[in-house]
Amino acid sequence: MLNKKRASLGLGDVDGVDIEDLISVGHRASPTQEQHKKIMDAGEINGFVSRNPNNSRRKRSPYTHQFGGKCRLGMKSIFQEAAYRLNVNDTQALESAILALIEKEGFDDLKKEFNRLVGVAPST
Repeated sequence: MLNKKRASLGLGDVDGVDIEDLISVGHRASPTQEQHKKIMDAGEINGFVSRNPNNSRRKRSPYTHQFGGKCRLGMKSIFQEAAYRLNVNDTQALESAILALIEKEGFDDLKKEFNRLVGVAPST
């Protein structure tokens, strides 16, 4: 049979140390503005930098969804070269290819939906 008694960590054997004292149960007050500045200045002196984001944020990308598919060997490099020659990224080149297919096949309903998605005003 297995012995169900666990081995001691030895923490109860140390004189003057109470485990309860090591557990934070109270609320610690936030530092004042002056204390915060001193902490930040001390951190900068020691090479730490703030993790707070800059106020100048980049424009959020409209490209938030993914889809993928398989292609023939070499097709990806052809696509990327076409995007490079158009001076656009792969996502913009894909949208251009989708639009060209929609226009070639005459899918007017899909063209309206495409224009709505990319923010193009309907033509009158």
